[in-house]
Amino acid sequence: MSAQELDKLLKESGLADKTLRVADNLVKLQWGSAVVIAGISGAAAVAVAPLFRTVPATKEQAFYRRLLEHNAHMGGMAAFAIQPDGWVVLHAGRPIKGIDGAEFATLVASVGKFADEFDDKLIAEFYSLQRDATNQGPDTSQAIITQVENTATD
Repeated sequence: MSAQELDKLLKESGLADKTLRVADNLVKLQWGSAVVIAGISGAAAVAVAPLFRTVPATKEQAFYRRLLEHNAHMGGMAAFAIQPDGWVVLHAGRPIKGIDGAEFATLVASVGKFADEFDDKLIAEFYSLQRDATNQGPDTSQAIITQVENTATD
C-alpha cells in the first residue's frame, strides 16, 4: 500500500518526474548539492537528507550548537538529527493520514532547500579537511535508505 500512496503523493505534488525510485516506498531527489530520500516509512511521510557520516572529531560542541541554531532558523519545518549509525541528517516527517500532494511537496522541499543551504555552510565551517565525511563524498544514499526502511519495521 505504501508504494501506491507514495506514487499518488508524488504525482499530486509535481515531484514524480524529479525522482529516482530506490525502494518500493522511497525515492531519491537531487536538491542542489543535497540528496533527499523521501517516501513512506510505516505510517509517516518522511524526507531525509544525509549530510555527514559523523560529527566533526575536534569541534563537537561548536557543531552541535550550530545545528541547534539552524534548527531554530527552520521554524519547525525540518530538523537536524543524528541517526544510530552516526549519520547527521536533516529530516522532516508527519503522519500520512490526511496528507495531500501540496503538503508532501512542502515537506520534501523544506528538507531539500535547507539541506542545500546548510550543507555548504557546515562543510566550510567544520568539514573543509574531511570532504569524504560529507554528502559531497561517495554515495551516501544507501545508508540512509537502510535507516528509513529499518525505522518502518521497528
